[in-house]
Amino acid sequence: MPGRNVSRRLFVGVLGSGVLGAPVVASALPQPTPAKGEGERGGEPATRENIARLLQPLAAGARFARWTIAQIDPLVNGGVTVKVRTDDGHTFDLEVLGRDRSSLAQRPPAETERHAVFVVNGGNGWAPTHEEQGLAAMTLAQIIAKNEAAVRLDGFFTHAERIQRHREALLVPASGPVPST
Repeated sequence: MPGRNVSRRLFVGVLGSGVLGAPVVASALPQPTPAKGEGERGGEPATRENIARLLQPLAAGARFARWTIAQIDPLVNGGVTVKVRTDDGHTFDLEVLGRDRSSLAQRPPAETERHAVFVVNGGNGWAPTHEEQGLAAMTLAQIIAKNEAAVRLDGFFTHAERIQRHREALLVPASGPVPST
């Protein structure tokens, strides 16, 4: 077709301008906004007692909806792990992190005003969340949402902060068998 040829010079010029323009576009993208990481203060320390207040009435052995809390860990590497057991004995972990309001942030199954509840499934963000685990995350988020107005805790990292600071600790698969969908 006459007039529709693309010269090598034009192609290289367009490709080169894209490479040069990438840093400008990247700098214009919104950066993750910390929730309550080490840089932001104003809340209480995330002690076991204060975490218990955030998650009340949940404690080890407590039922919520159709699950049982097996264990609640202290704040470690910017997150609190809640081990959940199903009625058939399977366990899985939910992780409470700080909420990231960035438009590019990884979206968890559930968020509250200040927290995000992720399912610890060893995924890379592309693996689907098992429905049962996602529902448990949403239920836990409802409990947190009721308590977080009265309990503001320091030390929670967003997902992006956690990856940056503690990549090796994030989203390690739970030890129990994975329930089928």
